[in-house]
Amino acid sequence: MASVTSDRRQAVNASAAYKVACTAATTANITLSGTQTIDGVAVVADDRVLVKSQTDGIENGIYDVKATAWARSPDWDGSLDVKKGTQVYVHSGTANSGAWRVTTADPIVPGTDSVALST
Repeated sequence: MASVTSDRRQAVNASAAYKVACTAATTANITLSGTQTIDGVAVVADDRVLVKSQTDGIENGIYDVKATAWARSPDWDGSLDVKKGTQVYVHSGTANSGAWRVTTADPIVPGTDSVALST
């Protein structure tokens, strides 16, 4: 029987349909680097951000904020991590707090396929 690991940052397991909440969600294209203000929220290192407004939808997804280049969160960096209907809650922000879900058809490969999200 296969083992399932549990991690609070990765939900029940990395491929769960409900992701750990994000601090903020983007309202426009951003630079995926450094601390910055997103939707009225000053995000800091290790905050999770739902990036959903990139000009190139391939860059959309959940990222961990870093002082330098951001990294995709471990629960959004592989082909088994994201499926149509995957949901994430954003707990702060002026315009984009609330529940978001992936509307892109399967299969989805983060960093290869454009990802769209809606409320």
